[in-house]
Amino acid sequence: MKNYQEYYRQMGNLMYCMAMIDGKIAVKEWTELRRIVREELVPAEKHGDEFGTDSAFAVEFQFDILEGNNVEFAMAWEELEEYLKHNAGLLPKIDKTRLLLAAEKVASAFHGINQSENQLLAKAKGLLKI
Repeated sequence: MKNYQEYYRQMGNLMYCMAMIDGKIAVKEWTELRRIVREELVPAEKHGDEFGTDSAFAVEFQFDILEGNNVEFAMAWEELEEYLKHNAGLLPKIDKTRLLLAAEKVASAFHGINQSENQLLAKAKGLLKI
């Protein structure tokens, strides 16, 4: 059984990396992240934390923490990479696809997907073994 909180926390890392790859987070990227969580992830998720909060909100929470602490891109990516190295094989295909689609949507929210974002998506696909 997957750890839903950790899965969504790491999705927050991926979304942060996609938004921060160019050195700053655009309002459109943050807005798209919130839309994805509220309109796509929360309705599809049936698990919650110990307080009854939908597990999918961990994406926003993690993103907020990283942004609030001005965490460097490399640190967030390293944590995500480590998680995927150990857990990608345990994730169902739908969860892998959900990670990538959300990342693509955040990346394209501000002037489309640029070369750096495209390379990052390719790295994520490689780690997810898709």
